[in-house]
Amino acid sequence: MGPQNLTFRQAQSAFDLISILRSFGDDALVACGGRDLPRIVKSGACRLDSEAHANCYEALISTALEASSGAEIAVAVLVSNELQGGFWWGDAKELAASATERIAVAPLKLRTAILRGLDTVEDHAAYRYEPVSYLLPDQSRLTAQRNQTLAQLCQIARGMDLRTRQCVANADYGYRAEEHLQALHEVLSSENCQFPNGETWFPSEVVELVSLVRETPGFVVCTALLLANALPSNDKMGWFEFRWERLAVEYNSLPASVRAPILAGFRYLYEADKEFLCYSKRKDWDPVDAPDLMIPLEDI
Repeated sequence: MGPQNLTFRQAQSAFDLISILRSFGDDALVACGGRDLPRIVKSGACRLDSEAHANCYEALISTALEASSGAEIAVAVLVSNELQGGFWWGDAKELAASATERIAVAPLKLRTAILRGLDTVEDHAAYRYEPVSYLLPDQSRLTAQRNQTLAQLCQIARGMDLRTRQCVANADYGYRAEEHLQALHEVLSSENCQFPNGETWFPSEVVELVSLVRETPGFVVCTALLLANALPSNDKMGWFEFRWERLAVEYNSLPASVRAPILAGFRYLYEADKEFLCYSKRKDWDPVDAPDLMIPLEDI
């Protein structure tokens, strides 16, 4: 079975589940899906891709329906398989409902990844015969809280030295650079690095410009500053869908000292807003063949 034409949210949901499932030992995987499951998870991207996997599929169904130990792992595999259009797709939602109690007490990363995956399956249903419904709708889909990530982003942004601030202030061909510089000083000295209410130009215009080009001095600190301003409103300005589509590889290759907080900012936007990148026209989102276009979980 060849690659599927996945949306960003289908690919990202599958990517999260694959990443988590690959952290389990072979014994845990065998216990809930049979002897073939470790290979399917670790070499086959958690996708049942042929009739040869029928025994594995039946074992996963049995574990999920019995809601026994490992049911949450079985559901995670079934949801990942469904997101990627594997064999026997279409019943992940019902099987997950049988294992609701196990999912509800699963470790945070696994629980939220399963719920986001199920939400995505529900939102992308080809045929709908009943109203939309989500499993455990009152449970959070967030891997990390906003304030924790916001504080880390502000710390990076405040590392902008005077020379870099001057370069950033001149980014719009020097237009009103002194006003941009003064606004930068004020924003970076404020409690949460927020742009002034009602102000859409100083210093946001130059911060936006610098954060668009990886080679520009100040790219990292301006990205952190812009993210810090996007998180409280779930990016109502629409700054970061455009940037992730075009700069995902660059973000994933940032130095370790700044990579984790910046990627955590993107992950918060993805997890907190179900419309983040849901209308992307890119055709190459793929959890296996294009991992550099996905938001990683390991740094969270």
